Formats: sequence, structure tokens, C-alpha cells
Amino acid sequence: MADFTLEIVRNIGRSLNTDHNLETFRTDHKLAAVLILVYQGRSEPEIILTRRSASLPNHAGQISFPGGNVSTKDQSPVETALREAEEEIALTTESVEILGILDTTVVPSGFAVAPVLAIVDELPPLQPNPGEVDEIFSLPLSLACDLTRYRTDFLVRDGRKREFYVLDYEHYYIWGATAKMLRTLGQIFKN
Repeated sequence: MADFTLEIVRNIGRSLNTDHNLETFRTDHKLAAVLILVYQGRSEPEIILTRRSASLPNHAGQISFPGGNVSTKDQSPVETALREAEEEIALTTESVEILGILDTTVVPSGFAVAPVLAIVDELPPLQPNPGEVDEIFSLPLSLACDLTRYRTDFLVRDGRKREFYVLDYEHYYIWGATAKMLRTLGQIFKN
């Protein structure tokens, strides 16, 4: 895998769609957006992830991107992702550079999620909202873009077998929609 820099991320990210309309999914899904935030880590660009609070009613304890439900006040998925990131991890959004939006990810829980790719040159201090986030951590971009690191797993729910991607990183089990969006990002960077 080639060495990544924020400039490479910027150049690749600029090829993404920025005019994204989640409304086409509204009839059959709940709408959401997440922020795939890339920053310059110690030795390479890294991606911010969170471990959701164990007390949440949906997706408790799972690894996710900052993000959440689209509000009626939100004008776009970008606005949703930034608002939710500010609420969940206290991200000051003035320095965030939006690059584009990956294809919508539809998940079995009934959500259609718009993944918004963004970068910051310098990561501001982050603070987890204890009602929503138990932990903030980062994942090396090179790991996310290494498609050989992904595997599939499955679960059976309501008599149906559901397969999903998994990306293991340290003690984190990154699976489902988050792993799928990370893998999609890796495919974009590979091309």
C-alpha cells in the first residue's frame, strides 16, 4: 500500500460526490450521516472512530464514526455529520475541510447512512459525550485501505443469516456498517 499523506487524501477525496441527496431513501429508511474524519497522526493519516456508549438503545458498545440521525433542520448530510460530531466528540468544525460523500450505506437496522469524508490538518482536542460515546480512538488510514485485512463474519437474527465485513484492530472489533464504509473508502483509495 502506498504511503498516504493528507494531500493524497485531499486529491482522492475531491473526486467524490458533494451533491448528495439522502431524501431518495426516506420512504423506506431512517436517514443518518457520519463523519469519516482523517487527520495527520504521528506517522501517517489516521481516522477518528468512537466506541458507542453501552447504555444506548441502538448499536450499544459498537465501533462507529461520529454521526447520527438527520434532523429536520439539517440542510444536507454534511450538516448532519458535523452537528453530530460536535455533539458526540466536541469537534470544533471551523477547521474541518469537507472532501465529499461516499455512496450511501443501507444497514439492516433500517438506516440509510451518508458517509462524509473530511480532513483536518491539526486535530483539535476531542471530548466524548458520556451519554453517547464511551471512547474516542483512531485507526491508521493504511490499515483501513488494506483490503486484505477485512474478513466476513455472520450472525443469525430472526431466522436470517446476515453476513458482514469485519476489520480487527488492536482489541477493537470493527464490523457491520462501519467496516463496510471503511472498506469502501479503501476501495476508493486503491483505484
